[in-house]
Amino acid sequence: MMKSTDSVRSEEEGALPTTAVKLNIWHKILFYLVGLTAALTICLLIRLSNKLAADAQRKAMAHFKDISSRIGHRFDN
Repeated sequence: MMKSTDSVRSEEEGALPTTAVKLNIWHKILFYLVGLTAALTICLLIRLSNKLAADAQRKAMAHFKDISSRIGHRFDN
């Protein structure tokens, strides 16, 4: 003879099976980790972009200093 309680709903009454609840929790953990990975990737790409921009700016300044020194010497007599 089976005993049942009023506080526990059966699947026939519309309760989710326990495996579906566990999958839902694993999906939340998986999506959290994917989101965290995406955020860290974006931060890394922004940092690399800033480094490349700073390097390009240094090269441009060195280039303009080189050009300006050549022009300055041309007019020195």
